[in-house]
Amino acid sequence: MSNKTRRLIGRIIVTLIMLAFGLLCIFPFIWMVSTSFKNEVDVMEFPIRIIPKVWNFANYPKVWFESNFPTYYLNSIKVTGLTLIGDFCLTTTAAYAFGRLKFRGKEVIFALYLATMMVPVQVMLLPKYIYFGWMGINNTHLALILPGIFSAFGVFLMRGFFESIPKEITEAACIDGANHFRIFLQVILPLAKSGITTLVLFSFSWCWNDYINPLIYINSDKLFTLTIGLQRFQESSSTHYALIMAGATVSLLPLIVLFLFAQKYFIESFANVGIKG
Repeated sequence: MSNKTRRLIGRIIVTLIMLAFGLLCIFPFIWMVSTSFKNEVDVMEFPIRIIPKVWNFANYPKVWFESNFPTYYLNSIKVTGLTLIGDFCLTTTAAYAFGRLKFRGKEVIFALYLATMMVPVQVMLLPKYIYFGWMGINNTHLALILPGIFSAFGVFLMRGFFESIPKEITEAACIDGANHFRIFLQVILPLAKSGITTLVLFSFSWCWNDYINPLIYINSDKLFTLTIGLQRFQESSSTHYALIMAGATVSLLPLIVLFLFAQKYFIESFANVGIKG
């Protein structure tokens, strides 16, 4: 057996193994979507039927119109949208300063900033709860938005993208009379589209799926986001698994749509990192 044939067989085996792992990872999602279209009596049938025997499209209207899902959805959109705007503005400007400017103590400040990533989220829950109580923002969406707009990981991510842009480009802009603000907006940001897309995807995913912070800082039903709202819906629906799966599918739709539209830049960002490494 030639080396070429052995390599081909090895690639086929690795591909089949990766395909099996991929199907194993995606199966719960497929089952969730399939179950959301089933009648309750068909949910626990064995062997598992991916394509429903009888399609039930009434689960989604029932979830949407007979519960507080519209309120939860609007709350999640509000919190996530405002957090993304604040996170983008602060993260990109801080990353530009750390990646493109020269000032005394830059590396020390950046190291201290990154050190905050080592502090577990759970350790900060009680101090933040007390601090938010002093500020009077407990049980408001500000308790979720304000901490979310500061992202050490986002600054670290965008700093790497900004540093990869050739210095000659910004030097040419400086010679033409552009200031840092104009360079940042018209030169750096357009050249970092893949990095910005990655930042938005990560930030959106973390904020949209955040469970612990709404659980701790929000106690009013009208202010709940989807993660807490889905739990309350599950408690009220008891063993109606088809309805629960329909609610879970509805809550995941924005993430799926966003990734489908942004996957080109998202994959491109990882490809660029691989090339640079």
